[in-house]
Amino acid sequence: MDLIRYLFGSSKRDIFAQRLLRRIKEAGETREIRYERDTYQFRFFEQGEPAGSANLGKLFHQYDRLPAGQRDAFLTQIAREILAHHKPIPEAFEDAQCDILPIVRSRSYLETENLLRRLQGEPKTNPQYLEIGDHLLAVPIYDLPETTRRIDPQLRQQWNRSLYELMETSLENLDQIKATITTLDERVFLFRNQDNYDAARLLLLERIRDLPVHGLPVAMVPARDCLMITGDEDNLGMQLMVDIARQHLQDPYPISVTPCRMTGEGWQTWLPPPGHPLHREMNELRLQGLVEEYRTQHEAIETTLAATGRKGFVANYYLFRDLDTRELISYCVWPECSYALLPQTDIVVFMDQHHMKPLASGKWASVQAILGSQLEDLETYPPRFRVLSFPSEDALRQIGSIPRFRL
Repeated sequence: MDLIRYLFGSSKRDIFAQRLLRRIKEAGETREIRYERDTYQFRFFEQGEPAGSANLGKLFHQYDRLPAGQRDAFLTQIAREILAHHKPIPEAFEDAQCDILPIVRSRSYLETENLLRRLQGEPKTNPQYLEIGDHLLAVPIYDLPETTRRIDPQLRQQWNRSLYELMETSLENLDQIKATITTLDERVFLFRNQDNYDAARLLLLERIRDLPVHGLPVAMVPARDCLMITGDEDNLGMQLMVDIARQHLQDPYPISVTPCRMTGEGWQTWLPPPGHPLHREMNELRLQGLVEEYRTQHEAIETTLAATGRKGFVANYYLFRDLDTRELISYCVWPECSYALLPQTDIVVFMDQHHMKPLASGKWASVQAILGSQLEDLETYPPRFRVLSFPSEDALRQIGSIPRFRL
């Protein structure tokens, strides 16, 4: 076995790390880089002192989704982005003002950071973003040719600008960038300018209100370079939007396939009501998107637990289709253990891990009512709860078992 394989291993994840490290060094990185296989990250050192880190999980999933012909360019792009973090942001607001732009991301994009801080016993930071409905957020960033840089609270204080003032500046700048809107049958309006800011155009409310949709505007941002708008009274338009969103489920830069609707109070997370012709289809798309968000959250928690030496069970978020109703239903499995982190699912299955058989299964609302304060809401997105003890036999009897449910 050669030295490279000894240091990196031979799995797809290891090979990706090896290739990216080589590309970073070829791009001019002078810091020492150590590959931490257990936590799946690079750690950077200058003169033996820690100088940053880069988590590889999300990067690998983006790389793995790309066609083989696009992977080399992706490695080069990521290497440039990592090196770009050496470049300083101007100290004077007037020098930086014209390069401040907004981005829109899944709420899990930043909520996961606060979740990890809480799991490590650190205080939760004040929100550094603006919420869009329940599932999206907006952040002002500093735009560089190779990448973007987050504007931290210290820099905002130095500039003497609030988060809201920076968002106003970013929206003014975005509104000045020429953008093309295409349409499908005058029903779905598409922003696909491939400039990394199409999703952020969700924030240009006046421009969206001017679109001739049927009913209130409904939007979806399945990927960074795709914003779709239709009307909540246009069933064909919403069907077209769902069809396009499905094509983005494996996009290397996903955001969210959960729709939102514009009301007098701005964008709100929204689904057509039960009984609507598109309720089931749009809800299933939402659930499929949650699978990816929970997977990313799960990997981040596992990495943190491994890095801190702590042990705990991190439950996965699963979907199954009910044979009678044909609806997709979410569930998680909670084995007998003293420390578990559970996603919020339709059904919770309590497992005897020694004999590999279910002890009980119940709907979330019922489980929450019976366990009460044993379920600690970690106040994150997507929702996850911490439990420090497995339910008693009496609690399991109260929860009971859901007929016809099978793992």
